[in-house]
Amino acid sequence: MSDSKHEVSQTENGAPAKRSKKRACVDHCKRFWWLHLIIFCCITVLVVCLVIFVGVPNIAQSKLNAADLEVQSVNVLNAKPDSYTMEINSTITTDGTVHADIDPFEGNMTLADIDNAPAFATLQFPQTNADKHQDVNISQPLHITNLEAFNQFNIAFFQNETLRVRIAGKTKIQPAGLSRKYDVDFVKVLDLAGLNLLNGTKVTDGTVDLKANKGQPNFKGTAEIPNASHFTLDIGNATFTNFADNKNLGNLTINNLLLRPGTNTVDISAELDQLTILNIIAKRPYCENGIVPFKLLGVDVENRGQKIPYFLAALGSANQTVNIDIGSILKKTLGDSFKPTCTS
Repeated sequence: MSDSKHEVSQTENGAPAKRSKKRACVDHCKRFWWLHLIIFCCITVLVVCLVIFVGVPNIAQSKLNAADLEVQSVNVLNAKPDSYTMEINSTITTDGTVHADIDPFEGNMTLADIDNAPAFATLQFPQTNADKHQDVNISQPLHITNLEAFNQFNIAFFQNETLRVRIAGKTKIQPAGLSRKYDVDFVKVLDLAGLNLLNGTKVTDGTVDLKANKGQPNFKGTAEIPNASHFTLDIGNATFTNFADNKNLGNLTINNLLLRPGTNTVDISAELDQLTILNIIAKRPYCENGIVPFKLLGVDVENRGQKIPYFLAALGSANQTVNIDIGSILKKTLGDSFKPTCTS
């Protein structure tokens, strides 16, 4: 009987039944609720910080990168040797999904296709916003701090049909509903139409004065100069050396040249070597149709009595070729007495 009791005792005093996992979890939470609260708060703070300090700036930068800057017109006025006035009318277009204010900033203009190109101009961009359509108009006097860089731009602008200009600056953006401003980079590359050596220039209504005194213009006419760009340039008095048939014929001048977009009709005058021209027009192929290709190279630019080096750098960087119907001009001046013959 004692053995039976002993066996029963062993059965009653065996290992206790395990608690369920749900019960263990509840007990754990009751005991360590403060720890879970701390962890939750830390995660919340971390997420909020990541959104504020990483997410929002990245979104703001991406929206600024996606914005489209389009230039409608550029005016370079009041040209002086070391300064000028620049007026720019432009628009910025966004998708309009983010509302924010953008601080004023300095935008450096450089040639985009030249590595480490120095800035040739620095613009003061006004305060703007991220509305779907925003007008950005700038008018400011600019002092030339790097003449070599500005010359380089003017040469590229004069010689090429198109060129790319980068505008870059640092500013701050404040999204609507937030008190914090975020640092962002404003970088836009513009494809601009250039002057393309003023190709397509025509000379019409030319007249020759055979009795003009030395030092006085003996040729006058009208030129039609195309400007395919959005730029208006207050150039002033521009003087060009004229070459034809590899001979220097003298200088041609355009006074008060304000080059606007489109076709510009201007008066021209020149003091040319008439005897050399008569010898050229008697040679083939010029004697066959009377048309002589003139090559013009800028040698002087003055605006309000001051030399303008950056416009001269452009106009003197490459020849412009202009076909002039010398045969018709001489016939109009001399009448039927002028009958060109081919001597060579």
